[in-house]
Amino acid sequence: MKVLATLLFSCLMGGACPGDDQAQGLAGMETQAGPATLERQLTHPFDGQSITGNYLASQFAQRHHDWGRAERFMEGVLKLSPQDAQLLSKAMVLGMGSGDYASAMQDAHKIVAIEKDNSLALLFLAIEAFHDKKYAEAATYIQTMPEGSLSEFIRPLLKSWSAAASGTMETKDLLTNTIHIHHAILISDFFNKKEEIPALLKMAIAAQALTVEDIERLADGYAHTGDNKTALELYSKALEEWPDNTEILRKKKIIESGKGEAVFKGVKSPEEGVALALADMARLLFHEYSDESARVFANMALYLNPGLTESSLLLASITARNERYEDAIAYYRQVAPDNIHYLDAHREAARLLGDADRTDEALTELEFLFKNYNDLESLIEIGDIYREKEQFDKAVSTYNQVEDKLSDGISKEYWHLHYLRGMSYEQLGQWDKAEADLQKALAFQPDHPFVLNYLGYAWADKGVNLKQSLEMIRKAVALRPEDGFIADSLGWVLYRMGNYAEAVPHLERAVELMPYDSVINDHLGDAYWRVGRQLEARFQWSRAKNHSDDPLLISTIDQKLDQGLQNVDIVKEASSRAGEIEILKP
Repeated sequence: MKVLATLLFSCLMGGACPGDDQAQGLAGMETQAGPATLERQLTHPFDGQSITGNYLASQFAQRHHDWGRAERFMEGVLKLSPQDAQLLSKAMVLGMGSGDYASAMQDAHKIVAIEKDNSLALLFLAIEAFHDKKYAEAATYIQTMPEGSLSEFIRPLLKSWSAAASGTMETKDLLTNTIHIHHAILISDFFNKKEEIPALLKMAIAAQALTVEDIERLADGYAHTGDNKTALELYSKALEEWPDNTEILRKKKIIESGKGEAVFKGVKSPEEGVALALADMARLLFHEYSDESARVFANMALYLNPGLTESSLLLASITARNERYEDAIAYYRQVAPDNIHYLDAHREAARLLGDADRTDEALTELEFLFKNYNDLESLIEIGDIYREKEQFDKAVSTYNQVEDKLSDGISKEYWHLHYLRGMSYEQLGQWDKAEADLQKALAFQPDHPFVLNYLGYAWADKGVNLKQSLEMIRKAVALRPEDGFIADSLGWVLYRMGNYAEAVPHLERAVELMPYDSVINDHLGDAYWRVGRQLEARFQWSRAKNHSDDPLLISTIDQKLDQGLQNVDIVKEASSRAGEIEILKP
């Protein structure tokens, strides 16, 4: 669902840069002796002397996703140019994106005083009016917005919730997509017109390309109308795409217990409905990788409803994706213990700590969750940290501890425990145990591309079960055609079977997808040598050596470069490689 083409925020998020004439004017206002360097402006941003320095520093900070500093630098610009509507708009957006709601709204009022039809400022003021429960004022701001100035996605939602605030149920403009229909359902429920909901659900379920979120919401709606059978079918369908979604699993269990009404969450006020609409906009933008716009909408949602945890988690995802890990960890840690997202959020914080090589802190966080909440997922995460740090004996011990805690053994819900422990056993050289675990994982998940690939590659690398390996890896390639590691596995099993010419195009495809992986380049070199392309083989081996830090592989490649494949033993490679060891999720 594309919304960016008509989104007003697109130019502002790109920087709202002044035009050439304005830029020259800003340069002319430079009063500081000597050129203003960025370093000095970062140190003295508010000396009141350098409008260009502060502006450039603000741009620099925003590009590095430091919105708080970007806003402060922009304040330095506005001290010398307080009536510039474009700069005020920039400051307003930065204020909202950094969570400085008061400053954002102050700037919005200043902008409207200069430009009465500024759509962005009017949107902010409408939200402020909803926040203050001044619904008539909010409606006036929405009606004042020029036609076509805002996204056609968000405008109908604002209008319908504004009508609801005045006591009028108006949903005729909310029938074009699943999110709009969801809000029509919320508005129907808000007016206690439950009889309107089944027709809306039927309309939504007929839509094309339903997302997991869409399916979950539809299931909630059917449960709300008492159709638990359809609700369960939809939850099961959602779990096929996202088997580890704890929230959907929780709702499914509630339905199975006969308490379907409990899964549907309505809204208690118009501002809560608007907050959800803004949160939906933020989520769409995030999926389109428009992170800066998503950040602004998520903060607008939190301004209206500070308890909207989904928006806080989205901000955590945005900041993590932009490598602002401390900010992301802070968002995750804000989730309170009584929130249903508490365990998931704090596990995510621990993962980020682990990614930042703050292993001890990550382990402490996870050990706390396991000890105080008996959270087995946290214990599994502890095992994963040990595995990623190549402490495979500790990983196996931790995974065994998880199994001991499962009274009925490893069920389908915890199938991935077999997969994770199987990889660890293989790294320890305990192949019989590894093979048993991997085969059990495959029994639970016969269509999981990573499990198919891992076991198939391991067999091929050992020169056993080659025909079965080939079938499994072909299936994995069909499921993940853009995965370079799986493409390499297919080429390598063909190589091990002696089908060198057939192996070459698959290994070439793998190198195309993963050009800097040393093992994949080494494999292609071997295949080239076997089909008589010896010059190209040496080139690929050289690439493999240049991108490797494995002394054994480098030593073997040196032998190949010296004498080809004559009298050279192929290096025994671990089956697990980056990209193959994560549980596949949507």
